[in-house]
Amino acid sequence: EKTMSRFLQNIEKYIAMAAFSIMVIMIIINVFSRYLFGRSFSSTEEISFIGFTYSVFFGICILYQKHALISIDVIVDKLPEAFRQRVIILNFALLTGVNLVLVYLSSKLTIDAWIRPTSALRIPYTFIYFPAVCAFAIMSAQSFVFLLEAVRRNKDIVQSPRTDTGPR
Repeated sequence: EKTMSRFLQNIEKYIAMAAFSIMVIMIIINVFSRYLFGRSFSSTEEISFIGFTYSVFFGICILYQKHALISIDVIVDKLPEAFRQRVIILNFALLTGVNLVLVYLSSKLTIDAWIRPTSALRIPYTFIYFPAVCAFAIMSAQSFVFLLEAVRRNKDIVQSPRTDTGPR
């Protein structure tokens, strides 16, 4: 049970690692086929592209969860603590909303792509667009969790008594 729980908590990492590995293997196969046979296989290019999309979107989820994406905190860090917390709450509320909109839009694109096959493998483009839906859904859930944590921290800041003993 503990192993399964740990696996599910790290599913983004496993998918990103597997997809990246598949992409690299397909690129290596393609390089050797060009060198040995003088031609490449279009199916390996499509498989490597699919691996690329999965590794990118699930990699973004990993970075998002760790707050490792590029952000500009210079202005927010200079704000008073209570106001800073309100800005952080607004930020996570906006991120939750934007990610939910992106889930909707990427879902629509993914569903519409079912009738359009890829050129080499002849599989629907749905399989290429699907990681975007997953990534935005995961980031929506993470944004909501971040929002709840920020609201809880804000309540603690607003309700906590002043601890310094200096003049007021």
